[in-house]
Amino acid sequence: MKRNTISVGLLSVAIILAGRPATAAADQRLQYYDAINPDKNFKLTDQNGEPFELKGLRGKVVLLFFGYLSCPDVCPVTLSKLSRVYQQLDDKEREEIQTVFISVDSYRDTPDKIKEYLSYFSINAVGLTGDQMDIDFVVEDFDAWYQIVKSSSALGYLIDHTSYVYLLDQEGNVRYLFRPDDDVDHMTKIIRQVHRAKTGN
Repeated sequence: MKRNTISVGLLSVAIILAGRPATAAADQRLQYYDAINPDKNFKLTDQNGEPFELKGLRGKVVLLFFGYLSCPDVCPVTLSKLSRVYQQLDDKEREEIQTVFISVDSYRDTPDKIKEYLSYFSINAVGLTGDQMDIDFVVEDFDAWYQIVKSSSALGYLIDHTSYVYLLDQEGNVRYLFRPDDDVDHMTKIIRQVHRAKTGN
């Protein structure tokens, strides 16, 4: 699969040309990333084995990221950080903010295993898997990437992958790409800003 990378500078130019309204926020990373998931939808299978469509989360702010259950570092760190973000939110905010975890390891990560894994973290999370071809389509649509790396461990292989957490607004627009070095307070601030822009709170 072709490895894609995000070019914020190029996307910013595209947004200006598209005539999107400028954000009042000082953080220039808060914008409309129209080139990412332009259809604002995809179909996979959730942790209960049920069909899932992203458009079913309209009306909620979504925190979406790619990973896999055997990930030794990025995934557990990201989920732990999101747990701390949720602790800073009030009850209404937690109800209206949905985390979506997409496994890029369909061979090992079954719905049951994903469900058990996510239960260890205190977040409102949906775990997704599916046919690898369908997963690859979503990965490409989000300008994300992953690469299987052979390992001498009992696992047999590891997977390098995109470490962004994508923030989607209530209409399915990608608005922010959180990096691993963004701290909990910063993430909470941006999430609230996007949430309140639509709810008026």
